[in-house]
Amino acid sequence: MEKFRAVLDLHLKHRNTLGYVLVLGWVLIAVVIIVLLIFTSITRCLSPVSFLQLKFWKIYLEQEQQILKSQATEHATKLAKENIKCFFECSHPKEYNTPSIKDWQQISSLYTFNPKEQYYSILHKYVNRKEKNQSIRSSKEDVVVPVLGFVDSSDMNSTPDL
Repeated sequence: MEKFRAVLDLHLKHRNTLGYVLVLGWVLIAVVIIVLLIFTSITRCLSPVSFLQLKFWKIYLEQEQQILKSQATEHATKLAKENIKCFFECSHPKEYNTPSIKDWQQISSLYTFNPKEQYYSILHKYVNRKEKNQSIRSSKEDVVVPVLGFVDSSDMNSTPDL
């Protein structure tokens, strides 16, 4: 009987400890959620752009990505067809205008926000540069704004989606 009582006491202590651990886990989850909510609220309040402009910006980026994907697919298809045709006909290909490696690198750089120049993406900044050979790298006035992080986190960054 005494062994049974010892086992029962051990079981009850274990249940109490388990209860404390569960409560502590839920408190930790609640604290993390509250901290994330406060951080998100503060970054949105300190954003240099309004909520409606942010919505427009996201719509613009979605459209730009869809059109870029469509145009890139179309251009790559034409180029591939031309190269295959030339291979089988033993001829020279027509000249196709494809952006240079430097151009691709420039539109692939990190987006930085500049309150004096309003560009919705790095591609937008690239096509609006003043001179053809002008770099679009960050200037002193450019800043990385956390709320605009979605500009660089596009679907175009993943190869399978292309």
